[in-house]
Amino acid sequence: MSPDIVIDKNPEKHVWVKYNPAIYFVIAIIAIVNIFFFNKYVWIADGIIIYTIFDLIQKISLIKNIQIIVKASGRVFTNEPFKITFLLSSKSPVKITIAPPLLVNKEARTIDLQPDKEEEVVYYSILGTRGLKKFGSYSLKIEGFAKLFTVVRNEEIDSDIKVLPNIEEANAFLERILETIPVIKSKHKLAEDISYIKDIRDYNNEPLNRIHWKNSAKYDRLMVKDYEYAGTSKIYILLDLNLPGGIYSKKAWLYIRKKYEEDAIKATTGLINYFYQKHEQVNLFISHKDGFTKVTEKDHVVYYDYLSEVTGTIENTKDTSDLLEEIIQRVQPVDTVIIISMFLTKEEVKEILKLKSRCGRVVVLLMPYGYRESKSKKYKTYYEVPPEVRELYNYARVLRDENVLIQIWNENVSLMEGLTTIMQE
Repeated sequence: MSPDIVIDKNPEKHVWVKYNPAIYFVIAIIAIVNIFFFNKYVWIADGIIIYTIFDLIQKISLIKNIQIIVKASGRVFTNEPFKITFLLSSKSPVKITIAPPLLVNKEARTIDLQPDKEEEVVYYSILGTRGLKKFGSYSLKIEGFAKLFTVVRNEEIDSDIKVLPNIEEANAFLERILETIPVIKSKHKLAEDISYIKDIRDYNNEPLNRIHWKNSAKYDRLMVKDYEYAGTSKIYILLDLNLPGGIYSKKAWLYIRKKYEEDAIKATTGLINYFYQKHEQVNLFISHKDGFTKVTEKDHVVYYDYLSEVTGTIENTKDTSDLLEEIIQRVQPVDTVIIISMFLTKEEVKEILKLKSRCGRVVVLLMPYGYRESKSKKYKTYYEVPPEVRELYNYARVLRDENVLIQIWNENVSLMEGLTTIMQE
């Protein structure tokens, strides 16, 4: 969870009064009594009305002068608890009720404010969907004399909270991706990155500059440093969030595509997280409803920012083959390309074969229905595979014959199970 940030110390105040319907009846009765009677009881009733008006003016002034500081998390992951904090202070004693924004989805609380003493009200909540969320408005309420009225102060929180997609564990086959490509092993090697020491081991005729003298003195034998390997190749991830043009019954795939979108984004964050830990640079290309987006950053959090907001569509103007054309001219013989999509057409198979001829390794991850959550158990499925998806298995055989790594998920297979299958090929 990201640290809390101060949202607004002096937001614009919107104060209004909510009257109890009984107050209109009481005023009407007293007005009538004043016409026909003039005695001490009428004076008492008139005094109550005057006091109520005075109390209303006082309460309005009081609620306007309450000082509030709002702090909240700026970034959280999906279903990760976050908090929003209200710091309140008043120069006069008052009992108030604070209701948080609807986004927080929590009950209002009543607190007693004492003069010049700051009170803290903290709410915890979670958000189940990724994206940029508006906090919305919160309110303060003060009850008037005999609950005849309520003074309300509404304030809009002029800030957002960014909900990042969860990171799906996706390391079952990634070591294979980082291996040196066999056909060009003699020309392109992995370079040692001396800024990252992976391990310390016994000396075995290595150069003297690899000896770890401090540990050698500690263990009374020569020890050498093992470094992480930094690949000289590039890794491209192509993520297509749109419904492919090869699927004709678009409305039937509307909700299936949405599930695929969320699962594919979680899988992509898992890949990026793993490569980041291995100090590998990732070039991410995303096809979404607004076109193409390329992300190449050293900070992996920036990737999560982009993935938190992008969304696909069933009415796309570009498909995966257009996305492939974007990088075919960029790749080198040592590069690896990972394609994540719902579906492939003949045109896309042709483009993938062309891509394979230009780079070292192509991995295709097809998720027509997304995948089963890793925490869920396997279940019986009676889903009939549409004709379009049956074609995928024919395309997969063609691609495997050309040494393209490919895996097709059904709705009852988890991400890790599918990646493990690729490892066994």
